[in-house]
Amino acid sequence: MTSTRSFQTGITHRPSAVVTVTGADDVVAALARAGHDGLAVTVHATGHGLRRPCDGGLLIDTAPMAEVTVDPVARTARAGAGATWGDVVAAAAPHGLRPPHGSAPSVGVVGYLSGGGLGLAVRADGWAADHVHAVELARAGGTVRVSAASDPRYFARLRGTGPDDGDVVTAVVVGLLGSDGLVGGGLVRVLGDADTPGDPAALHAWADWTSALPDDVTSGVSVVPYPDLPFLPAHLRGRRVLRVGVVSTGGPGRTDALLAPLRAAVAWDDDTVAPLDPRASARVYAEPEFPHAYLGDDVLVDGLDRDGLERVVSRTGPMVVTGIRHLGGRAGRAPAVADTVRGRDAAYCVNVLAPFGDDAVPTQLAWREVDDVLDGFAARATRERSHPAFRFGPHRGVPAS
Repeated sequence: MTSTRSFQTGITHRPSAVVTVTGADDVVAALARAGHDGLAVTVHATGHGLRRPCDGGLLIDTAPMAEVTVDPVARTARAGAGATWGDVVAAAAPHGLRPPHGSAPSVGVVGYLSGGGLGLAVRADGWAADHVHAVELARAGGTVRVSAASDPRYFARLRGTGPDDGDVVTAVVVGLLGSDGLVGGGLVRVLGDADTPGDPAALHAWADWTSALPDDVTSGVSVVPYPDLPFLPAHLRGRRVLRVGVVSTGGPGRTDALLAPLRAAVAWDDDTVAPLDPRASARVYAEPEFPHAYLGDDVLVDGLDRDGLERVVSRTGPMVVTGIRHLGGRAGRAPAVADTVRGRDAAYCVNVLAPFGDDAVPTQLAWREVDDVLDGFAARATRERSHPAFRFGPHRGVPAS
């Protein structure tokens, strides 16, 4: 990746200038210069959630600020603005600790926490932003450290919404959790050919199973209709695949007992649920780690309609990936220190992604396919309706260019 490219390849930055920063002082200087020259500022690290490109302004590339330090006694990690969760996991694991990270290790820490952060064990841990202890910021006039004690209102905004205009996060201090008893992996079922409607039984079985889970088990499901393309593994080409991700903090015996009904309900083609080293957590959802063009949206719901689930596995046409994450538990309760995370009243988050571009489908067609799936769940939408952290790609009606 260069300073103007990112994990999201469907949007391209076109700045007037790029500043690659290595520390907070560099950020302060860049902001002062941008103010002097009247340039809008965009901050870039990994670009997983990129929605708006820098067009003619100043792009501040924080990727080199990737230092991570762990205090195993305080059970905290300080992560620079360019650090990824993979960096934090690697630093914490030797101490028997883990951060409240998500499913993809290459996601940037700062952007993830600013949006709330739906972690692998969100029902046991709460939202990742709940664990932020302090945020370090750069401004044109200098640096500041914000915490619940120094500025409780702004601290709440930083944990779940992000900084005010003109402020750039240079580092965060986040609490770490114990990794003893961590169990995780995936259950995989091939539903059939991607170009014919699939059998919804496995998806219904997962939805029914989640309805009575205790807080120490977090699960999600994805349904992926793979196109018949030569670069894909032979067993996936042209197939519709359902994957259940499971993470438990209760140890292998308890997890196996809780999983028994789901294992019995479906003839799984693969089952990798086992004691989990946090450094191997990418195996839970097995998401792609190569840059690509994608767009998507989500809906927060208080339950899952069977008609919506059947729409997920029955639709054919351009590739659309549907993911459903089980919420509730600690994610549904107020944190000890106030933040601005959305979605605490939801039981599930349904998000739908579609690849687009010259080698896939036009942007507007991709949006129509996304909306077609989401419409099947709209009747159960919560008051919040959607979570902004799960909206990806170019705005509707704006060409990807």
